[in-house]
Order: sequence, then structure tokens, then C-alpha cells
Amino acid sequence: MNLRQYLIVMAIGTAVAVSAWCVVLIAMNPLTSGAIALLAFYVTLTLGLAGLFTILGTTVRTYRFPQRDTGAIVNRSLRQAIFLTILLVGSLYLMTQGLFSTLTLFVAVLALGFLEFFFLISSKDEVDSRP
Repeated sequence: MNLRQYLIVMAIGTAVAVSAWCVVLIAMNPLTSGAIALLAFYVTLTLGLAGLFTILGTTVRTYRFPQRDTGAIVNRSLRQAIFLTILLVGSLYLMTQGLFSTLTLFVAVLALGFLEFFFLISSKDEVDSRP
């Protein structure tokens, strides 16, 4: 599968997830539907955001660094998209529970930053080829 096919498949999957999220927003009442509606809301939001951030990250990196390995670009974009999605959806969930504060946001950003740093220093397949 080449990059163009990958991005098309990701775009279709993201469109399906965002459409499902819109259906959940319009059709389900969280007060009467209960936990199923909230679960559907968070799952579809997570899939939609992860797909969107992956597509954006892959596209920007491909045009900005055309000499780099496409697999490494996709790998990094997907990983960072998942981290950003966890941060956003986790913050939204904490906000609904009344547990969100600047301290929890700082701790989450710090933890994800350390995790990304660990992945960056442990990856051996990427070579920085900037002039």
C-alpha cells in the first residue's frame, strides 16, 4: 500500500468516525441513554480525532521532509496523533467529571512528553538528514 492509498483509507475511516460522532450528538440523549451513549460519544470522537491528526501530520511531514522514509513518517504521525487525542479526549472526560485543572493538564502533557521522548530516543530507523 502506497502513501496515497493509505491516506485515502484513513480519510474514509475518519469520515465514517466523524459521521458516527455527529449521529451520536444528534440522536442520543446522554441523560436517558446512559453509559452506552457516553461510550459511543467518546469512542467515535477518539477515532475521528486520531484519524484527523494522523492525516494532517502525515501530509505535513511528507511535504516538509520528502527525503525521509514514508514508513517512519506514518509511524511518527500516528503515534503523535494518538498522544494528542488521548490528551484532548482525556481532558474532556476529566472536565465532565469535575477533575480537570491546570495541574492535571500539566501532568498529562509532561507524561506524554516523556513518553514521546522515550520513543524518539529509542527509534533506530530514523536518521535526521537535515542539511
